[in-house]
Amino acid sequence: MDLTGKHVVVTGGSQGIGAALATEFADRGARVLVAARSEEKLREVAAPIVGDHLVADLSGAADVDTFVDRCLDVLGHIDVFVNNAGIETSTSFATTDRDQLRTLARLNFEGTVLLTRDVLDHMLERGSGHIVQMSSVAGAIPFPGLAAYAGTKAGITNFTETLRLELKRTDIGLTVVSPGPTDTEMWDRLETDERPFVGVGLQRFKRLGFLPKLSAEQIASATVDAVERSKRFVRLPRRYDGYHMLSNAPRRLVEGALLGTRFPKDWEK
Repeated sequence: MDLTGKHVVVTGGSQGIGAALATEFADRGARVLVAARSEEKLREVAAPIVGDHLVADLSGAADVDTFVDRCLDVLGHIDVFVNNAGIETSTSFATTDRDQLRTLARLNFEGTVLLTRDVLDHMLERGSGHIVQMSSVAGAIPFPGLAAYAGTKAGITNFTETLRLELKRTDIGLTVVSPGPTDTEMWDRLETDERPFVGVGLQRFKRLGFLPKLSAEQIASATVDAVERSKRFVRLPRRYDGYHMLSNAPRRLVEGALLGTRFPKDWEK
């Protein structure tokens, strides 16, 4: 996809990977709309790229249910939609507050699924589009202290790969981005957290040299490359490729078994 003049939406676009994505898309000629809860931070991201912004709390049903329509009111149409908004946990699952779990599940999984559903209607009607799902290496590798977070990311990966089969004979592209540790505020919180589960695991993996830290800009550049080239996955760092391949093997077997199968395009009725 040539991104010149294309309309791109990035959720969770006020900082970290989301802000880097907004800048990278804009640098390649796209018109970008960023969304998050903090208007002040959104303005700081949108101003240098001459972009648009919307304040939205995507952990709540009201903002999720109206979000795509609000984006369309601003942009007119959407070519690329990036589901990047998300939060993490850093305690054992048994001690994590129920309300925090509910918020995490709604934002990381439910919100992503529903926003994908809403923007898919628009893209199918137009006959083209690309959806980027921000997953994580935690969706393929278990990590103590991130049980709920890892569960939502694994769910998003499997959801998207199943959706890919349903959309096989359309011009809707899907990219799953699964980065490892990234130099953002989210990772800073995990590294400085004094509670036992995350800290113990981090210390062990660091001694083994298993946690190379990426920059948000690296993730953004690889993701935008993937959109331009219609790539299915972004997996960084490369040393985790084996884990992703093992995790994805059953899905690839199913995909092979369904080779040549034509599913009805029931959305055209």
